[in-house]
Amino acid sequence: MAKILMIDFSEEEIRRLQAEKWDVEGAETNWKSGKITSLVPPLDCRLVFFQLNLGDSGSGLHVGDAANFEAILLDGGVITCFLGAGEEFHLTNLFGPIPGLKLEVNKRPSFINKIADSPAGRLLEEFMPQIVKSFELFVDEDEASNFLSIPEEGTGFHQIEVLARNYRRRPVAACLRKGKGYLFLLPWFGPNNIDVVRYMLRQVLPPMTPYLFEESPFAWIESPDYYFPSLKSLFQQIQEETERHRQNIFRLRNQAEELRKTEQEIFFQLITGQNESLKKAAVHAFNYLEWPLVIDVDEYWKRVIRIKEEDIWLISDCEEKTVEEKLRTSPIILVIIRSGPGPANENDFICLQKFKARRMQEFDNTKMKSILLGNYYFRQDARTRPVPFTQEQIEEAIADGNGLMTTADLFWAIKAEKEGKISKEEIRKTISESKGLITFNY
Repeated sequence: MAKILMIDFSEEEIRRLQAEKWDVEGAETNWKSGKITSLVPPLDCRLVFFQLNLGDSGSGLHVGDAANFEAILLDGGVITCFLGAGEEFHLTNLFGPIPGLKLEVNKRPSFINKIADSPAGRLLEEFMPQIVKSFELFVDEDEASNFLSIPEEGTGFHQIEVLARNYRRRPVAACLRKGKGYLFLLPWFGPNNIDVVRYMLRQVLPPMTPYLFEESPFAWIESPDYYFPSLKSLFQQIQEETERHRQNIFRLRNQAEELRKTEQEIFFQLITGQNESLKKAAVHAFNYLEWPLVIDVDEYWKRVIRIKEEDIWLISDCEEKTVEEKLRTSPIILVIIRSGPGPANENDFICLQKFKARRMQEFDNTKMKSILLGNYYFRQDARTRPVPFTQEQIEEAIADGNGLMTTADLFWAIKAEKEGKISKEEIRKTISESKGLITFNY
């Protein structure tokens, strides 16, 4: 029968299967071994079992190895993944893009609401009490269907069968078809994973893929020991080319991760952050836009016991004056930062004029404008968020000479600036001069 590769299983578990006369070989991922090497299955491998129970580090590892395992699926092989702990990249780096996959922890792992009537479904029914962990795998809007639509083209998958649903009717086990093969995504059964492997080898897979379990009298002929130098050389070239590709992808992925951390991450907080993280992102954004003077109000008053109301002061005066002099003589924009899962509430809006009136009196300076800067609808895709301000609020802000702006619009403006569609000066001018709803043209 076909060669079996056990990934990230213990040596003891592998030895036990070998003692039962299964043709088994073990391997470790770089996430487990700490090495940086390619994970190449044996040439005659058609069955793979993988235990995913890893931390969230090392998203660049094994990039480029997916082609090795995609070939197994395309050729009619079977890959089974036990999902204990990890991230999507632990699967996609090894096995290629999986359409619609979004791992969300299932809070009641041992409770299954519905199980498919199939050999794999019966496996889940039998081992359901042993489930220790599981993930919700896909966002599924058709809770009654046994099959999901393929949300992404170009992944090579042509079918997703739901094997089990949890208490929220979300898929927690699935069988995906790619080429002639099968990719199983199963819950984590803890120490019983190895028993599930046995069950699959004996009862689930033989009727599904009988060709993998047929004993050929000449199976031994596929051993590399019989290959002539010309064929052996080609396989060696394939391995070398795969390794070069993997190393290049690994290098580029590390560069992308570093760039994401150093340049992109702080700006992402404009559309995902709340409270202090959102304020820090806004301060960083205004400094990036080269505002002459950006003052974190909490930092300015850190040695003074007082209620700190607005969050940021923006001052465009470039003259040689102290901050205190500028607060009393220069035009000032008071930025009030808020966030929420829905639209702006009335209390957020009331602060605009109230805080401005107090600062005008405190600094004896009437050259002030307030801006409500909000990360509203923060759980929603920033590309589809509605305007969070009512028409009445917009009109009142215009009448008071104030501004209303979303952090999402600020993010898109900065992205446009980096793409050369608008200048920093134009963004600053729009923020400074606009009243009511502040948007950008680029």
